[in-house]
Amino acid sequence: MFSKAFTLAYAGIAYVLALANIVYIVGFLADFGVPKGINDGAPGALWPSVAMNLGLIWLFGLHHSATARRWFKARWTRIVPPSLERATYLYMTSVATGVLVIFWQPIPVTVWQIESTAAYWAIWAAYLSVWGMMFAATFHFGHFGFFGLAQAWTKVIGRAPTESSFCARWLYGIVRHPISLGWMLTPWLTPHMTVGQSVFAIGTTCYVLVATVFEEADLVAELGDVYLKYRTQVPAFLPWLRRQRKTVHIPAALTDDE
Repeated sequence: MFSKAFTLAYAGIAYVLALANIVYIVGFLADFGVPKGINDGAPGALWPSVAMNLGLIWLFGLHHSATARRWFKARWTRIVPPSLERATYLYMTSVATGVLVIFWQPIPVTVWQIESTAAYWAIWAAYLSVWGMMFAATFHFGHFGFFGLAQAWTKVIGRAPTESSFCARWLYGIVRHPISLGWMLTPWLTPHMTVGQSVFAIGTTCYVLVATVFEEADLVAELGDVYLKYRTQVPAFLPWLRRQRKTVHIPAALTDDE
């Protein structure tokens, strides 16, 4: 349907946009180095701003979760070629991020502010480390597949898509959802917490906890006893609840909604 050049360009641009999207969110939550940070802009009334911001968080999250569900993909790939499905998802994510940032309502009332220089830099180091952990997690089950390039390249060279295997080691041997864990942690890692950022942190944490229920239901339905066994061995978010050190193999394709 599409030329090889178009397929590669479409996926390549999506990859660049996705990386730019990540960089912007990092700066947005840090309130540094971007045109609009989480505390930038003219404040509005408190409760309407809280309601608006929570709605934006859930709209952003619903895009990520709904488009990752099997029922959605089965219908969506009737319109979009499977080789470009992930890349198209990334374009949609960029739009969702733009909506979140543009319409975000700042509430710059201080909740806490760290004065210690050592603690200040330790918090920022932890913040960047968690983002680094999230980015590293994408390589565990296929970085280029996660960002849509592998699917496009496979199509261009005429190779039949192969189901890659996910081995529950490293980050995925410690917690089942390292990327989701990162989304819950990063909003809290700031030396200057405002009411606006706490709304983002609380809203994101609540959303991830709810969305994980549906994600795991999909995984159990798809993998059955394999995932049930994995779930008994590796905790969802809290590493110190880990019970055993074992390796479990599950398909990587099922982790791409995080």
